Amino acid sequence: MTASVYEKIHDAKIDRELETILVKLLQYNSSPVMEVPILHFLQEFVVIRDDFWNQFNKCTSFDKAFDMYYQYSKNKCSLIDLLLDNLNFTITYDPLKVDLACMIKEGLTF
Repeated sequence: MTASVYEKIHDAKIDRELETILVKLLQYNSSPVMEVPILHFLQEFVVIRDDFWNQFNKCTSFDKAFDMYYQYSKNKCSLIDLLLDNLNFTITYDPLKVDLACMIKEGLTF
Protein backbone atom coordinates (compact mmCIF):
# COMPACT_ATOMS: atom_id res chain seq x y z
CA MET A 1 0.00 0.00 0.00
CA THR A 2 2.89 2.39 0.68
CA ALA A 3 4.03 2.45 -2.94
CA SER A 4 0.57 3.56 -4.03
CA VAL A 5 0.66 6.39 -1.49
CA TYR A 6 3.89 7.68 -3.04
CA GLU A 7 2.34 7.38 -6.49
CA LYS A 8 -0.73 9.29 -5.35
CA ILE A 9 1.44 12.03 -3.88
CA HIS A 10 3.24 12.35 -7.20
CA ASP A 11 0.04 12.12 -9.26
CA ALA A 12 -1.70 14.83 -7.20
CA LYS A 13 0.81 17.39 -8.54
CA ILE A 14 1.05 19.25 -5.25
CA ASP A 15 3.70 21.86 -4.58
CA ARG A 16 7.20 20.42 -4.64
CA GLU A 17 7.90 21.52 -1.07
CA LEU A 18 4.73 19.90 0.23
CA GLU A 19 5.45 16.76 -1.76
CA THR A 20 8.90 16.56 -0.14
CA ILE A 21 7.42 16.99 3.34
CA LEU A 22 4.85 14.23 2.79
CA VAL A 23 7.40 11.82 1.35
CA LYS A 24 9.81 12.41 4.24
CA LEU A 25 6.97 12.04 6.70
CA LEU A 26 6.09 8.65 5.21
CA GLN A 27 9.73 7.61 5.24
CA TYR A 28 9.82 8.47 8.93
CA ASN A 29 6.55 6.65 9.69
CA SER A 30 4.87 4.61 6.96
CA SER A 31 2.22 3.01 9.15
CA PRO A 32 -1.34 2.83 7.82
CA VAL A 33 -2.33 5.25 10.58
CA MET A 34 -0.21 7.91 8.85
CA GLU A 35 -1.24 6.96 5.32
CA VAL A 36 -4.97 7.42 5.85
CA PRO A 37 -4.89 11.18 6.63
CA ILE A 38 -2.45 11.74 3.77
CA LEU A 39 -4.65 9.84 1.31
CA HIS A 40 -7.67 11.83 2.46
CA PHE A 41 -5.70 15.06 2.04
CA LEU A 42 -4.67 14.08 -1.50
CA GLN A 43 -8.25 13.28 -2.48
CA GLU A 44 -9.47 16.63 -1.23
CA PHE A 45 -6.53 18.46 -2.81
CA VAL A 46 -7.31 16.99 -6.22
CA VAL A 47 -10.93 18.10 -5.87
CA ILE A 48 -10.07 21.72 -5.06
CA ARG A 49 -7.35 21.83 -7.71
CA ASP A 50 -9.64 20.49 -10.42
CA ASP A 51 -12.42 22.84 -9.31
CA PHE A 52 -10.02 25.78 -9.54
CA TRP A 53 -9.01 24.91 -13.10
CA ASN A 54 -12.60 24.35 -14.18
CA GLN A 55 -13.59 27.73 -12.77
CA PHE A 56 -10.45 29.41 -14.13
CA ASN A 57 -11.22 28.25 -17.67
CA LYS A 58 -14.57 30.04 -17.42
CA CYS A 59 -13.06 33.36 -16.25
CA THR A 60 -13.76 36.41 -18.35
CA SER A 61 -11.50 38.86 -16.50
CA PHE A 62 -8.21 38.99 -14.67
CA ASP A 63 -9.98 40.19 -11.53
CA LYS A 64 -12.08 37.04 -11.41
CA ALA A 65 -9.04 34.88 -12.14
CA PHE A 66 -7.07 36.44 -9.27
CA ASP A 67 -10.06 36.14 -6.92
CA MET A 68 -10.35 32.46 -7.79
CA TYR A 69 -6.64 31.91 -7.28
CA TYR A 70 -6.82 33.68 -3.92
CA GLN A 71 -9.69 31.42 -2.85
CA TYR A 72 -7.82 28.36 -4.14
CA SER A 73 -4.78 29.35 -2.06
CA LYS A 74 -6.91 29.81 1.04
CA ASN A 75 -8.52 26.41 0.45
CA LYS A 76 -5.07 24.79 0.16
CA CYS A 77 -3.99 26.38 3.44
CA SER A 78 -7.15 25.20 5.17
CA LEU A 79 -6.61 21.72 3.80
CA ILE A 80 -3.01 21.68 5.05
CA ASP A 81 -4.23 22.81 8.48
CA LEU A 82 -6.72 19.96 8.50
CA LEU A 83 -3.98 17.49 7.51
CA LEU A 84 -1.79 18.71 10.36
CA ASP A 85 -4.67 18.37 12.81
CA ASN A 86 -5.41 14.84 11.59
CA LEU A 87 -1.75 13.81 11.74
CA ASN A 88 -1.36 15.27 15.21
CA PHE A 89 -4.45 13.41 16.33
CA THR A 90 -3.07 10.09 15.06
CA ILE A 91 0.38 10.52 16.57
CA THR A 92 0.86 10.14 20.29
CA TYR A 93 1.89 13.29 22.05
CA ASP A 94 5.57 14.02 21.67
CA PRO A 95 6.86 17.61 22.12
CA LEU A 96 9.35 17.23 19.27
CA LYS A 97 6.61 16.14 16.86
CA VAL A 98 4.38 19.00 17.98
CA ASP A 99 7.22 21.47 17.38
CA LEU A 100 7.82 19.96 13.93
CA ALA A 101 4.13 20.26 13.06
CA CYS A 102 4.17 23.92 14.15
CA MET A 103 7.24 24.63 12.04
CA ILE A 104 5.63 23.00 8.99
CA LYS A 105 2.42 24.95 9.54
CA GLU A 106 4.28 28.26 9.88
CA GLY A 107 6.39 27.49 6.82
CA LEU A 108 3.36 26.85 4.62
CA THR A 109 1.19 29.76 5.81
CA PHE A 110 1.08 33.05 3.96
